[in-house]
Amino acid sequence: MKRTLFIIALCLLYLGLSAAQVGKIRFILGDVKYKASQNQNYKAASIDLSLVEDGFLLTGPDSSVEVQWLSGGTSTIGSNKQVSIRKLFEEASSKQNWKNRLENKVSNLKLQNKRRASSTAGIRREESDVTRDSLPYWYEEPKQDIDDAIALYEIKQYSRSIPLFEKVIAQAPLKKDAELSHAYLILIYDAIGEKQKLKEHSDVLKRDFPNSTTLDSLPVE
Repeated sequence: MKRTLFIIALCLLYLGLSAAQVGKIRFILGDVKYKASQNQNYKAASIDLSLVEDGFLLTGPDSSVEVQWLSGGTSTIGSNKQVSIRKLFEEASSKQNWKNRLENKVSNLKLQNKRRASSTAGIRREESDVTRDSLPYWYEEPKQDIDDAIALYEIKQYSRSIPLFEKVIAQAPLKKDAELSHAYLILIYDAIGEKQKLKEHSDVLKRDFPNSTTLDSLPVE
């Protein structure tokens, strides 16, 4: 009997040690507990605690915990929740995949836009041909350059880049710059947690640009 119990204990220990580590705790606020498997008891969690796929996190009232994944990215769990590490990791991986794909598509679109702009610049009229004193002359508001918005996005100045991307869209809603602006705004609103705005731009991108190369990289609803 003792031999049998000893073997079972060794097996449980082996399973616990062999469970795949997928992340660690980066930040804790309040009462947060963790257990490495369904059959174990919860214990107080701590910063830098390694997390395995079979584990669970439990948060109390007014508590939260941030997980840093070994594969990159983070996840945050709010108060009064019990969460499976496996499910949380799968959701984070899925999110990271669409973001990486969309960022790659955006980079390609940006490069295509620059090439197109360079190829057409040589056949445009010289701006000196049309002045305020020329007749006929129609005043147009200066067009918003998408490169200004992209530059702000790249240094994470999201609040400043959003109105510029919106202005690019308003100027020419069906042009390539508008397609690119919608894609950038989707990435921005995901980064700042504005899910409704993210969905709005995803819906418009699908409607106005049904052949866009970005569509297979949008987040799944």
